[in-house]
Amino acid sequence: MNNIAKNITLGAALCTSLLFASSAQATWNGTTAKSDVTLNGAGADAVDYAVLVNPQGFFVTKGGSGGFASDFALYGSKQGWTSIAAFGSHADNGVAVSTNKLGTNLTFTFDKADSRHGSWTVANNDAKNNVKLDLVFAMYGGMGSSAFLFDNETIGAASTSNGSWTFNGLALFGNKAGYENLTIFARDVSKTAFEVPTTPVPEPETYAMLLAGLGLVGFITRRRKAAQPLFS
Repeated sequence: MNNIAKNITLGAALCTSLLFASSAQATWNGTTAKSDVTLNGAGADAVDYAVLVNPQGFFVTKGGSGGFASDFALYGSKQGWTSIAAFGSHADNGVAVSTNKLGTNLTFTFDKADSRHGSWTVANNDAKNNVKLDLVFAMYGGMGSSAFLFDNETIGAASTSNGSWTFNGLALFGNKAGYENLTIFARDVSKTAFEVPTTPVPEPETYAMLLAGLGLVGFITRRRKAAQPLFS
């Protein structure tokens, strides 16, 4: 009898968990949209929500990108995602993280006006090369993480891209959740040489030829004036 009761209890708990998880995917993302996170005034190219997934959690797999990797595969190569910056629960006031991963030198900053709104930047510290890459802004809070993809994002040499963020994920009972941590991922990094256009400086021989030409024009002009009659 005890075994039957135990099995019933376990079965009920399992059913509850399954129902809980299936309904969460549809509701816990709240009103999350691509426009919630911007970079240089433009919203993300795609957004994904993963229930009960924390990119910085203890049981993370695939570098913490398991919550969005398969859904974002359509936007680029099959190359895996690399975590290149991580901000903890207390990150605030323009905290900066620099990285040389994937062969590029970038600095990310993160700031929050409150637990659900703030700003972020990504700076390219290479003074000679533009950087083109896929970026994912994966923010965890409440019952899951919202991942925002910026596909084929170009950051100019020695320049900074500025962005804003809003977290619209929900906690239990439909309450709006707050930021808990942020992980930034990247892939498909490429560089292009950046050259500032300059006005060519004439060679010394060019100046000599120019002066000789002006002298010849002046000589011909004087000859023509001397050849004209004094009276007509």
